[in-house]
Amino acid sequence: MFTRIASLTRKEFTQFFRDRVLVVLILYIFMEIALCGWALFMDVDNLPMAVYDLDRSPASRALVEEFAATSNFRITNYPLSEPELDRLLDRGDVSMALVVPAGFSDNLARRVPAKVQVLADGTNSQIASVALGYAVQIVRGYSRAIELERVGLSKVEEAGLPTITSSIRALYDPDLEFTHFNLLAMLAVAALMTGVLLAAGAVVREKEAGTLEQVMVTPITPGEMVLAKILPMGIIKMVGLVVGVFVAVFGFHVPVKGSLLLFFALSTLIFFASMGIGVYLATLARNMQQVLLMSFFVLFPVMYLSGTMVPIENMPMVLQYLSYLSPLRYYMDIVLGVFLKGVGLNVLWPQAAALSAFSLVIFSLSIASFRKSLV
Repeated sequence: MFTRIASLTRKEFTQFFRDRVLVVLILYIFMEIALCGWALFMDVDNLPMAVYDLDRSPASRALVEEFAATSNFRITNYPLSEPELDRLLDRGDVSMALVVPAGFSDNLARRVPAKVQVLADGTNSQIASVALGYAVQIVRGYSRAIELERVGLSKVEEAGLPTITSSIRALYDPDLEFTHFNLLAMLAVAALMTGVLLAAGAVVREKEAGTLEQVMVTPITPGEMVLAKILPMGIIKMVGLVVGVFVAVFGFHVPVKGSLLLFFALSTLIFFASMGIGVYLATLARNMQQVLLMSFFVLFPVMYLSGTMVPIENMPMVLQYLSYLSPLRYYMDIVLGVFLKGVGLNVLWPQAAALSAFSLVIFSLSIASFRKSLV
C-alpha cells in the first residue's frame, strides 16, 4: 500500500510543478499576506484635509494649527468658497474638511458656544469614523485649553485639580495593532483557500486528462487515491504557510507568544478539512472552470461565517449558529490563541477537537463521493 501511495505522490508533485498557473496562484495567495500588511492599514495618517476659515482670526488660526500639528491630518487646501469646498470633496481631493464660521472668535470672547463644522468623506465609513474621532479629540483639547486660560489656571495648577482616572489596558495586543489581526486572518484564509484549490485541481486535472479511469483499474483503492492526492498538496501548503508566517513575523512584527510547533501541528487539521472539501467538490465538477466556481461559491460563506470579516457576536442569531459549520472559525481561534494570546493545547483543545471532527466527516464524504463518481 505504501509503495502505491508513494508512487502516486511523486506523480502529483511532478504534475503540480508542470502546472505553472496553479503554482503562481498558490504563491499569489500566500503573498497576499504581504500585500494586506502594506495596503490594509486602518489607522489615519496624513489624511488630506481642507480648511474653510470664514473667521480668519487668531483664535481660528490657533485651532487650525492644532490640526496641522498632528500626523493624522495633512492640510492641502484652503478653499475660498463653499462651492470650491464641495468640489474638493466630490473629486476626492480631500477626505475631510474643517469649516470655521464667521463670528467664531467673537463668540469665544462673549463666552457663548462657538461652533465649528467637521466634514468627512463617508464613502469609507471605517476611515471616516476614525478621522472624526481624532478631530473631536483635537477640538475638545482646544476647548479645554481656552477654558483653563479663562479661569487663569496654569498647566501645573490644572494637574493639581481632583480628577477621576481609569486604568485601561488592552490584553494580548496592547497597542491594538489592526495589522496583527488582519495578517493573521489572511494567513488563516490562505491556508483554507489553498487546500481547497490544490486538492480540487489535482482531482479535476486527472478527469480532464482522462487518466483517472486508467489509474483506478490498478489495485489502488479510492482511499489510497485520495490520500495520494492530498499528501503532496499538504506538503506544498505547509511550505506556503511557513513562508506566510515568516512574512508576518519578520516583515510586519506580528508577535508569536505561543508555540509555533503547536501552530503547525494544528494547521494540519485545517489542511485535511480544506482538502477534503476540495476533493468533494472535484467529484461533482467536470472541469477546472466548474470546480473553481464551486470552490469560491463555498469559500465565501465559510469566510464570512468565520469571524475574520465581521465579529460573530454581531451576526444575526441564525448566522451565529451556522458559523459552527465553518472550519475557519475554529482555525481562527487557534491562530489568534497561539500568536497573540500565547495559549496552549489545554485551552485550544475544543477547537482542535471540532476541526478534527469536521476533517473526519468531510474526508469520509469525499472518499465516498469519489468512489461513487467512478462507478
